[in-house]
Amino acid sequence: MAFDEQIFALQAYGGISRMFAELATQFINDPDLGIELLPLNAPVINRYLLESPQLSQHLAVRHASHEYRSLLRYFLRVQPRKGQDVVHNTFYLPHGLVHYPKAKRIVTVHDMIPERMPETRRRLDFATLKKHYVQRADHVICVSESTKSDLLEIYGKVHAPISVVHHGVDSIFRPNNPKPAYLPENYIIFVGNRGGYKDASVLLAAFASLHNEFSNLSLLFVGGGQLSHAERERLSALGLDGKATQISLRDRDMPAAYEHATVCVFPSRFEGFGLPALEAMACGTPTVLADATSLPEVGGTAARYFAPGDADDLAAQLRVILTSAPTRQSLSEAGRKRASQFTWRRSAEETMKIYHRSLVG
Repeated sequence: MAFDEQIFALQAYGGISRMFAELATQFINDPDLGIELLPLNAPVINRYLLESPQLSQHLAVRHASHEYRSLLRYFLRVQPRKGQDVVHNTFYLPHGLVHYPKAKRIVTVHDMIPERMPETRRRLDFATLKKHYVQRADHVICVSESTKSDLLEIYGKVHAPISVVHHGVDSIFRPNNPKPAYLPENYIIFVGNRGGYKDASVLLAAFASLHNEFSNLSLLFVGGGQLSHAERERLSALGLDGKATQISLRDRDMPAAYEHATVCVFPSRFEGFGLPALEAMACGTPTVLADATSLPEVGGTAARYFAPGDADDLAAQLRVILTSAPTRQSLSEAGRKRASQFTWRRSAEETMKIYHRSLVG
C-alpha cells in the first residue's frame, strides 16, 4: 500500500503530517501489522520524514531545494502511479484524485472546521476538494466521533463505510523530565495557535481575574508565533504586563514544558481531535478543556471542563485546581491513565484493518 506525498510536500510540521509519519513508523517497525509501505521517491519539506533516517530511507524522500519544489513536482507528475492495492490520501488537492487509479482509496477527515467556520478558511482550503475525496473513497476514517458527526451533518449521506480511529500519543510524552532553566517557576501552559476559535483570549480574561490571588503564577504560550502588538496591548490593559511569555519548542522539549506546568488549558471551541490535551495528560499535567466538539471525547473524566467562551467558568475551574493539591494529584493520575489508552500502535492496528476490509469488501 502507499501514502501519497501531498501533505509531505505541503507541511514542514503539523498535525496531519505528524499522524501519517507516526503511522508510517508503526508500519515499518512492526512486520506483524502486515503492511508493506511503498516508497514515495519524492522531494519533500516535511521535517518528520526528513529528520528520521528510518522514514527518509524507507520512503525514499529527499529534502526539496525550495519549499515550493516538492509541490511543483507533485503537480507536474502526469503519469498515474500503478501497482498499489491501497492508497491512503494524505490531503485533498485535486491532482491526487488522478493518481493510483485502480487502488482502493482511503481518506482521513481530520476536522470540518473550514466547513463549520468558513471565516477560518485559508487560501489552501479553497484549492482543496475534500468532499470529492470523501465521495470517491472506498473507506473514510474520521479522527473522532465528533468529526464523524460533523461530516455526516454537513455532507449528508456518505456511501463509503466510515470508521473512527483516534490519534495516539508519542511515548516521549511521560513524566520525570528535568525542568529546563528557561521555564517559569509556576505557570499555566497553553499550546498552539491563539487566535480565533482557539480562544486564548478567554484564558487571558480568566487569568486576569485570578492573578492578584495567585501572584506567583504566570502564563506560558508555546508555539503560535510571538505575541502580537495587539496581544501585548491587551495584556497591559488587563494589568498582566510581565505575566505572559511566548516560546517555541521542538517536540522533544515539549514533555518537560507540559510536566512542569501547574495546569494546562486548552480552551478551543472547535477541534477535530485535540492532541495537545492528550499530550499534557500523558505527562501528568492537570488539564482544563472547553466542553466542546471532540475534547470531552479525548479527555473523558480525566480532565475538568468549562463552558466554551466563558471566562468566569474557566477561572472557577482553575481556582479549584490551583487551591487543591489533592485535585491536582487526582487529575494527574487520571490523565496519565486516560492517555495510556491512546497509542499510535492501536491507531496503526485499526488503520491496517481498514485497509484489509477495503480489499475484501
